[in-house]
Amino acid sequence: MTGSSSVLDVTQTIQREFRERGGVELLSISVRPYPEETNYIVFVKEEDFHRAAEIGNELDSIISSETNRAFIVVRRAPKEMTSDSKSDPMVDGVQDPRATELVRLISSRSRVSEVQPSLSYIRDIRSSIAAITTGRHHLVFGRRGAGKTALLVEAKQQVEREGSLSCWVNIQTLRNEPADRVFLYVLEEILTTVATRQQEIRPESLISVMAVEVFDEVRRLLGQRETETVDAQRLIPRVSRLLRRFLEQSGNALYIFLDDFYYLPRHDQPRVLDMLNSCIRDCEAWLKVASIRHLTRWFQSSPPMGLQTIQDADLIDLDVTLQDPKRAKSFLESILLEYARHVGVTNLTKLFHGKALDRLVLASGAVPRDYLVLASDTIVKAQRRASAKLVGAQEVNQAAGDAAQVKIQELEEDMASNLQVAERTVRALSIVRDFCLNEKSYTYFLVDFRDKEVHPELYSVLTDLMDVRLIHVIDPSVSNPHIAGRRSEAFMLDLSQFSGSRLKQGIQILDFQSGRIVSRRTRTGAENTKVGGTPLQVIAILRGAPSFELSRLGELIGEVTESSS
Repeated sequence: MTGSSSVLDVTQTIQREFRERGGVELLSISVRPYPEETNYIVFVKEEDFHRAAEIGNELDSIISSETNRAFIVVRRAPKEMTSDSKSDPMVDGVQDPRATELVRLISSRSRVSEVQPSLSYIRDIRSSIAAITTGRHHLVFGRRGAGKTALLVEAKQQVEREGSLSCWVNIQTLRNEPADRVFLYVLEEILTTVATRQQEIRPESLISVMAVEVFDEVRRLLGQRETETVDAQRLIPRVSRLLRRFLEQSGNALYIFLDDFYYLPRHDQPRVLDMLNSCIRDCEAWLKVASIRHLTRWFQSSPPMGLQTIQDADLIDLDVTLQDPKRAKSFLESILLEYARHVGVTNLTKLFHGKALDRLVLASGAVPRDYLVLASDTIVKAQRRASAKLVGAQEVNQAAGDAAQVKIQELEEDMASNLQVAERTVRALSIVRDFCLNEKSYTYFLVDFRDKEVHPELYSVLTDLMDVRLIHVIDPSVSNPHIAGRRSEAFMLDLSQFSGSRLKQGIQILDFQSGRIVSRRTRTGAENTKVGGTPLQVIAILRGAPSFELSRLGELIGEVTESSS
């Protein structure tokens, strides 16, 4: 059956047969294709497991064909997949067992991988899933925890349901390999994917013979201790011809997902992308690359190499910034609510005070995974207070402060391919933090457009801090009321840098209240609070921030020539 039917047809047949043969409803079904067989993994409730196992054995022969064996693997569904919403009111708030279940669920499912998709994928307002599943190369950018892997996993599942081929490579596992061998490992995955459908083609056909020869050559080169560049490059025309003929004959499209691409050294990245692009040019095969923008070099001009935006590839930016706080709040709370519903919590206000939900948006910098992890940590902190029923803003401040060291460790891990960059970024944080908290007593600041145009290298140091979520963009373009045409970019220091058990006192901070940005000085009365109820009021608040001169970072990359203003 699988030899002539799409994956979607087979999965629909499996669901129908389980229902009709034993009244078993499948909670989830996923597909794992291999060169010699295809596995369909189904999850069922505990009480249905034994009957489901019998039905699965009966269906193996039905979904298999002479050219492709298929098996159904029945598994017991994890607790969060079977939890129904409970009608019992949560009178104890964070002391309710469901709060602890939520913490455990976030701990186990906040990180997404190919084998563990999102608990429930939340489509963002920009329709990124619709864009990335089109026949086009894509570079997917976002800070760590922004949802890059989640988007790629969702896209992979969707194109497979539609009958397309896909392969997945996590570049982190290849971070210590030279560029030529990274290229070969990706080719190995591509050719393995081709082999899963090659059984539909006669073994004696030219395409089958070519596939075997190229696959054997890739494996041979990988078996050697070192790979010569010329040997890797000689494979490009052979792979290109194979894929073009195979995809034309089979009528399939091929999607190649490369996750965590930034783990490759930046000087290797254009070359790897260029070789892969050469292999799949002029056929229905598409690269989907997830990375951190400022750790990625996807094209070099001399000599031309890599993927050129607009011409070769489109960009997808997943970062939800604090520029639109209402949108950020709505998006982040929708993600947390999906987790909460899996453990029977139907409303976030059963666990969180309204001020805490506002502060979580600010503390996370609108990064989804940071938001989830902070929310989980605040529940644990609130549970330590025996009388507490709701998480308060105080717990958010504490959790954000505790997260500071974790972010530094992640920074060093992200930039492991270039330790000098990691050290430079840590020093840059110290300079920015000292400027904000000790010199100006402001947690937000401006960077003049002209300054970043004159000092692009210094600006890139600042954006490294943004990519690792130690500063956040508030507004990308703030006009100067005194000089026509003069504009600045507004940044905010991450809450982890000035919070702990209490917010640092006597500083001007940005806060978030009921969907509105406010500016206030800590430990003063309400009369010193400015509310950004309208866009003009927000601009007025940001205009009052001090300007950070990029020359302060000059010592990090060498002597900087000061330009005249």
